Amino acid sequence: MPRICRALIRATGATAYNVLQNNGPLAHQAVFYVHFHIIPKYQEGPGLGIGWKPQTLPQDEAKALASLIASQLA
Repeated sequence: MPRICRALIRATGATAYNVLQNNGPLAHQAVFYVHFHIIPKYQEGPGLGIGWKPQTLPQDEAKALASLIASQLA
């Protein structure tokens, strides 16, 4: 993927890019196999718009979630 992304930058003249992967219908996945969208981003003009508002997770909740995720890796 890094090689393709570098080629995209050279070919489009974009100065940055986003790599997007949607997982599940609620996340807007429409094609149900693993694939990635490489979206060029320009200083002025088109590209991927980010529309979510980051939130802070309290440390105790973050630790509990991390433990739960780790337990699901076994």
